[in-house]
Amino acid sequence: MTSSTSTIRFGRLAASAFTRDIQASFAFYRDVLGFEAVFQNGDPVGFMILVKDKAELHLSLVRDHKPSPPNIAHLIVDDVDALHDVLVAAGVRIIKSLADKDYGLRAFVFADPDGNRIDVGQPMAPVAEAALHVERRRAPGSTFRNVGLADTVFEDVNLGGARFSDVNLAGARLENVNLSGVTIDNANIEGLTIFGIDIHALVQESLKRGG
Repeated sequence: MTSSTSTIRFGRLAASAFTRDIQASFAFYRDVLGFEAVFQNGDPVGFMILVKDKAELHLSLVRDHKPSPPNIAHLIVDDVDALHDVLVAAGVRIIKSLADKDYGLRAFVFADPDGNRIDVGQPMAPVAEAALHVERRRAPGSTFRNVGLADTVFEDVNLGGARFSDVNLAGARLENVNLSGVTIDNANIEGLTIFGIDIHALVQESLKRGG
């Protein structure tokens, strides 16, 4: 029988770093990264809990520690470039250079004095959709669904029977386009123009007149 965790509330989950010299490791995380120790035990000290904002790291003394290639932790920050500059200025070893990743983070990897690797990242802002210019094409009966077509220019295009559904056509322009049988359903047409005519304005005027 498989037990369920749906009714169990999880608490904090923190990364751990092994160190050959816990005081030297603490000094690095305190002086370079701004962490503070909120708990320690042992005599001499063999364990510490470090925190900065929402980040938490546990240091454990292991005198024969040998670092392994995998990252021990992943840290999300709100200014990855600034933190990268701080670490470089402090002479910290950068394992993977700062770069925009295809998984949506701008990130780099550094190693602490014991060789423990930490992956640092910042979510990248969504890239604005570039306006398209579609010209001299045949697209009769095409379906455009759930796509952004803002500011797109359709020029000399056959759109006969095409269907636009749940699309953003704000600021789009249709020039010399076959619109016979075109259906536009649940679309943003603010600023849409055909042959220089503001369709949105015509619709609003029609509504005012009760047409």
